[in-house]
Amino acid sequence: NVIDKLNESSEKMNENKEKLVDLMQNLSAIAEENAAGTEEASAAIEEQSASIEEIANGSEGLVNIIDELQGIINKFTV
Repeated sequence: NVIDKLNESSEKMNENKEKLVDLMQNLSAIAEENAAGTEEASAAIEEQSASIEEIANGSEGLVNIIDELQGIINKFTV
């Protein structure tokens, strides 16, 4: 009787161990997916930052052109 209970307990422990291993594998897969998503988001943010910097540089160039044009227009204003 005691041996039967030990066998039952051993079987339950093995089942629980397998469930735990499956759970750990699932958690590992989720962590990998999250890491990949984070890398993609980081790359997108870097691209956006570069684009914003380009826009800012272009805006500065436009301001310089406007200033030059304003200077030329002022020469003709009486």
